[in-house]
Amino acid sequence: MIGAAWVDPADTLLVRRVAVVVPLLGAALVHGAVAGEHFDEWVYAGVFFLVLQLVQLALAVLAWFTWTRPLAAAVVVTGLGPVAVWVLSRTAGMPIGPADFRVPEPVGLADVLCAVLELVTVLAAAPDLLRRHPVVAAGVPRPQGRALAAMVALAALVVTAWALGPALSGGHHHGDSAAAVSSG
Repeated sequence: MIGAAWVDPADTLLVRRVAVVVPLLGAALVHGAVAGEHFDEWVYAGVFFLVLQLVQLALAVLAWFTWTRPLAAAVVVTGLGPVAVWVLSRTAGMPIGPADFRVPEPVGLADVLCAVLELVTVLAAAPDLLRRHPVVAAGVPRPQGRALAAMVALAALVVTAWALGPALSGGHHHGDSAAAVSSG
C-alpha cells in the first residue's frame, strides 16, 4: 500500500501529543499575559483568565505524561470553550460584566492567534473522542516522526511568540471602538 510506510502509530502519537501540549502551553502563556489587564478591568475576568491558564497548564502536563479519552475530552472542551467566549465577545459583547464588556470588542492579533492555538489542540485531541480505544504506540517514533513533531512544536512556539507581543504591550481594549484590529 502506497503511503503505509508514512503512517506509524508511534510517529502519529508523538505529533498529536506535541500538537496538544505545545499549543496548550502557548495559550496558557497568552492568557497569563493578559490576566493582569483583565483584573484591572473586572476582577472576575482576571480570575477567569488565571483559572483558564492553570487548567491549560495542568492539561498540558497531563497530556505529556498520559493520554486518555477523558483527558482528550477535557482538552477539546478547554479549547472550544474559550474560543466560543472569544467569538461572543467579538460579535455581541459579553452578557455579563461591566458596561464596556457588553459591547463587541475589536478583534486583536493576540486574540486570533490564541484562538488558533486552542483550535489546534482541539483538532489534535478530537480523533481520540471518535475512537473506541485510544491508539497505542508500539515502539519509538522514527526520525521523520520526531522531525514532524519538532516542526509542529516550532510552529506553535512561533505563533505563541507572535501572540505575546500584542498581549504584553497592553493592546487589549473593551468597548473601545477606537482600538483598531492592528493594535492587538
